[in-house]
Amino acid sequence: MPAKKESTRKSTAKKTVAVVKKTKKPDLREFLDRVETRAYELYQERIISGAPGDDISDWFQAEKEVKKIYKL
Repeated sequence: MPAKKESTRKSTAKKTVAVVKKTKKPDLREFLDRVETRAYELYQERIISGAPGDDISDWFQAEKEVKKIYKL
């Protein structure tokens, strides 16, 4: 019976690895590039519309939107 317990542990480990591969986190450089691009788009939209705000609020909004895309 000890052999069965070991094989069960191995199959559980394989399942865990499979789950980790499916929920791969983005590369940090890719993530920051997307946030930067979106923050600039928000800045342009804010300037054109004349809405109040600043660059920090644009960045935080962009970060929030990109995190939602990556499900972070």
